[in-house]
Amino acid sequence: MFKVLRKSITSWVGILLLALALGALVFTLFQPSGPAGAPGATGPVLATVGGKAITESEYMRTIDRAVARERERAPQMTNPDFIAAGGGEMVLQQMIGAKAIDSFGEANGMVISRKMVDGEIASIPALQVNGKFDDATFRRLLQNQRVTEAELRESIASDLKRRQLLQPIVSSSSVPRGMAEPFAALLLEVRRGAILPIPSIAMPEPGTPSDAQLQKFHDENRKAYTLPERRSFRFAEFDSASLLAKAKPTAADVRKYYDSHPEEFGGLESRHVRQVVLRDEAKAKALVAAVRGGKPFAEAAAAEGFAASDTDLGPQTVEGLKTSINDNVAKAVFALKPGAVSDPVQSSLGWHVLDVTRIVPAAPLPFAVASAGIEKKLADEKLADLLSQTVASAEDRLSGGESLADVARSLGIAVQTSPALTADGRLFDADFRVSRIEQPLLPKAFDADQSEGPQVVDLGNNRYALLEVVDVIAPELVPMAKIRSDVATAWAIKARSDAAKAEADRIAAAVSKGQSLAEATAGKRLPPAQQLAIRRLELTQMAQQGQQVPPPVVMLLNTPKGQARVIPAPGGQGWFVVKVDAVEPGDIAQAPQLVDAVRRSLVAEAGNEMGETFVRAIEREVGVVRKPEQLKAVNRRLTGAIVE
Repeated sequence: MFKVLRKSITSWVGILLLALALGALVFTLFQPSGPAGAPGATGPVLATVGGKAITESEYMRTIDRAVARERERAPQMTNPDFIAAGGGEMVLQQMIGAKAIDSFGEANGMVISRKMVDGEIASIPALQVNGKFDDATFRRLLQNQRVTEAELRESIASDLKRRQLLQPIVSSSSVPRGMAEPFAALLLEVRRGAILPIPSIAMPEPGTPSDAQLQKFHDENRKAYTLPERRSFRFAEFDSASLLAKAKPTAADVRKYYDSHPEEFGGLESRHVRQVVLRDEAKAKALVAAVRGGKPFAEAAAAEGFAASDTDLGPQTVEGLKTSINDNVAKAVFALKPGAVSDPVQSSLGWHVLDVTRIVPAAPLPFAVASAGIEKKLADEKLADLLSQTVASAEDRLSGGESLADVARSLGIAVQTSPALTADGRLFDADFRVSRIEQPLLPKAFDADQSEGPQVVDLGNNRYALLEVVDVIAPELVPMAKIRSDVATAWAIKARSDAAKAEADRIAAAVSKGQSLAEATAGKRLPPAQQLAIRRLELTQMAQQGQQVPPPVVMLLNTPKGQARVIPAPGGQGWFVVKVDAVEPGDIAQAPQLVDAVRRSLVAEAGNEMGETFVRAIEREVGVVRKPEQLKAVNRRLTGAIVE
């Protein structure tokens, strides 16, 4: 753990990698993990966990969902990008951990009931309409995410097992204060040094390249000259606005609602009620006798252990009491006069002794005043129903084989066609010139499976679209001859960058051997070095506030005293030479409160690490066998072969 924590404080590269890892955890937390042999679990086996297989098809579906989720944040994300960043390995590890916990739970008698899973599903905000679970929304979301109900239930059950197993371990971690002190002191450390820029533009012109040089450069940078996957698609958008006229309630509907809901408009008498519920009828009769004998109701209730807040039911209507308790209690309350106490009234809870403190007569809001609000309420409800019905009907018709054009025509909406675009909205013409097109539907188009045909996609805010992927163009390598001038420009930029790197390496080596920056750069036309004094804590606070810490400053934290290091400038503009002149150790006496803050952070890290260690122990217990060659093969297919 020390190693991990030390890196997290001193290495901002480490922080970026940690962020990527956390992102992958989020992507795969809600991934189906059905039992071995479940429908769709086909293809080569990538790993076995406790006798259960993780197959290629399961892995590829999970990767697809992870990349689709990431595209919501970064539309340019592609399968190759995700795999290259280590996302595939992290996804597989999450799948292994999930299956290991499932196997461990089953072996130790853990049972997740259907009722528990139902409760989790019903509590998902995305599946609710007007605060209540909506089955049509549930089915539509399953279809959009290409997840079966069985897969979702299995995933939720697995997640409940993980929570039950890991929560006690994660929450029980502790870290002594003495362990936090060295890290707090490290945050207070001050470093002094200099940053020298070496711009590529300061280097000499590299000359004119030959065709052989350009072809070699093109071959070495195939990825840069490979057009990413492009997709063309047809779509037709619709929303609730087109249904407003149909949703308008009639005057009769508004009047009917007013007449049938008098309680909403003050049209019913209400009574402020207090009650005591006792299991024994004799005790209830004794309490009634005490109150009728002159003892205050609150005092008599307190003698039976009831506080004022326990007895106060607030204002109640007849129908409200009938619904919440029973008819006899409602009848008894509305037969009382203020200040009187009822005889004991029985219910399934016991014997109720009731007291009315105040009667509020009916004072109905005039219909003319209430009608506008009722009309809006009914229109909103009917609009939501109509939109849900329209979406469901469109889904049924598309799945039944109707074309996107026919369904769009019936809805009165126009069909549009998008040209072949990359995931981040780039359009390439015949000469490989690029332009950008704003197309909000791109993430949905890249998440769709062309083989599934047209579908309905949810765009949020009561907006939907019929969507059909027309063509998927695989990654394509552009021949050097067609983009010779672009390659020549890139070659020249790279040549000058290489020259700047060589100069930076020379200066760094000389400085590390004892020369000053002024001596090492004598006779060179370079920008002046910038002197800098920084404290780790300040940079940590910048990062927490979302500010970007310049890479040379990060390098200043990781370079030994008296040494120099080289780091690239952003955008390939050149290089930086970073030299550390002095390191002043931190003194925790200057900020004693920092130790407690660091300790809290370490406690959280320790809990996470304990949980991860426990999962690894479970994996060893149930047995895990990985198939790395099969994983490499499927990752190669996911990243797409370059067309020669």
